[in-house]
Amino acid sequence: MTRTVLLWLAACCAAAAASAAQPVLRVERVNMGSGLQNARGTDTAEPVGSLGVWHVPQYLPGYPTAATIWPRVVVIQCTNDLCAGYEVTPELGRGEYLFFVPANK
Repeated sequence: MTRTVLLWLAACCAAAAASAAQPVLRVERVNMGSGLQNARGTDTAEPVGSLGVWHVPQYLPGYPTAATIWPRVVVIQCTNDLCAGYEVTPELGRGEYLFFVPANK
């Protein structure tokens, strides 16, 4: 029992340290684009592993299950922890595999 508790505490501490190392990025919500739809404000982006790309909820035009399976990455402008939103356009394709890379102004 004690060993299980110690392992659980170690795992929690490691997870907390890993999440603390990642900066927090907020992305502006855009109708038909980044962020939850029909809402104002920003959404918090999640890092995708250690790949240097981020993901935020977005509008999925068409049928997301018919999406291409290769990921696409867009570059969006960020100032400190606030990033500009983006629209999902036909050039980007459709689907849930749209990630972004923050670029500082």
